[in-house]
Amino acid sequence: MASQETEKTTLVNNSEDFETMLNESIENLNSNFKKGDVVVGKISSINESHIIISIGQKQDALAEIGDYLENGVLPLKVGEEIKGFIVKMVDDQITISKSLNRSHGNKVLVKEAFTKKIPVKGKVIESLKGGYSVDVFGIRAFCPLSHIDLHGNEKPEAYINNTYDFLIIEFEKGSIILSRKSILSAETEEKKEKFFSRINVGDVVKGKVVRVTTYGAFIDLGGFEGLLHISELSWTHINKANEVINVGDEIDVKILKIENDKISLSYRALHENPMLVAMNKLKIGDTVTCKVIRHGSFGSFVEIEKGVEGLIPISLISQKRINKPSEVLNIGDEIKAKILKLDTENLKISLTLREEVVNPWVIDGADLQIGMELNGVIENITDHGAFIKVKNTLTGLMPQFKMKRAKLNLKQENIGDEIQVRVASFDIKSQRLSLEPLFMPELEVRTSDRKETRDNKDSREIREPREPRERQENRKQNRDYSQDQDWKKYATNYQSVPEDNPFNDL
Repeated sequence: MASQETEKTTLVNNSEDFETMLNESIENLNSNFKKGDVVVGKISSINESHIIISIGQKQDALAEIGDYLENGVLPLKVGEEIKGFIVKMVDDQITISKSLNRSHGNKVLVKEAFTKKIPVKGKVIESLKGGYSVDVFGIRAFCPLSHIDLHGNEKPEAYINNTYDFLIIEFEKGSIILSRKSILSAETEEKKEKFFSRINVGDVVKGKVVRVTTYGAFIDLGGFEGLLHISELSWTHINKANEVINVGDEIDVKILKIENDKISLSYRALHENPMLVAMNKLKIGDTVTCKVIRHGSFGSFVEIEKGVEGLIPISLISQKRINKPSEVLNIGDEIKAKILKLDTENLKISLTLREEVVNPWVIDGADLQIGMELNGVIENITDHGAFIKVKNTLTGLMPQFKMKRAKLNLKQENIGDEIQVRVASFDIKSQRLSLEPLFMPELEVRTSDRKETRDNKDSREIREPREPRERQENRKQNRDYSQDQDWKKYATNYQSVPEDNPFNDL
């Protein structure tokens, strides 16, 4: 009997000790937290009404699902972190919430929320001058118009009768000022940190086209936007972004650059560059059928196949000199051109419509002789003379002063007429040919009467005084310089590529 009573006493003592330890544990647990504290924990489970959160203690905390809904959807999952304020502590049960509401207390909590910067739930009642009247725990508060949202809204009435989380930014007797913008800014910053911590340059991400502009499109990547520049939409030249994508399209894009929270994206990087394929397939000297798609001052761009473009420099469009490509080619024309150069490093293709032509001076200039009579066609008439094509290939100049001596009066309406001329001089090296009319009158020489000397033995022919030699040379140089300028316009058989041509090195 004595032993049984001893065992019973021992069990009672052990039970009391266990109860004491449990109470002490709860007291110690609760002593670590107090109302208004901010806690961060991991979601261990989610049921129909509550989120169960592990906060590093022996028991879990609870949070109502409704407090964390966004647009009617819970954006949290098991295993993710959750942040909240302790709003209730009953025995060993801790309840946290995103903000305070009527169920958590009364008017006393308003001041406590202001002191501890705890968000409170409030319902927008009506629009006032400069802001809104908001009901918080049955108390009227005021939210300035500039604090109702992150950005302005064209419809201020859209907020009325809606309930939001607010932060009390001013608390005085009879005056409570709220801010929703402060909470949204903090949430946005927190989301931004999480978002940018999980993306890297080179990642392929999904996004939705939200805006299209003249320079590209903005893509929503999940709360944050990236810019898809028009040059990164397609490997081919496009004028508008909506030639490839439209608002509402969901697309995959590649992150090219992240700088100061700005994200640059590429759509074409996820597709094979047709120019690379063409470089391996085409060869110099190949004749291809292509389509003229646009003109530049330096030449015409053609599409060889979808996504493969090339340039025909203006000097290689025609055998004749032209001022602009549209004199020969029209947009939409289908033509055959020969590949002149493939620039694999810069992915550029240069083509030509001209066949290689032997310099006519090499053939037709070889049998020229001074005094040779030729048939020609008048090409142009300027202040310096007439440009005449002979032998169907060579252009020569008949100077104006020779035309005057021969009383040959040529006008613009004579362009295209046939004419007989004579070779006055030529220079094959500089490709210059000087012509003159067939009938050139002799130079008249005026003389004075002969004078006999006093002894009537000597006589001398007296001529008019001659112009000083230096002045004659200057006049000749001026005339030659003027003629040189016209020669530059008509006597050059090859038109070089302009210096500002971006394909100048092709």
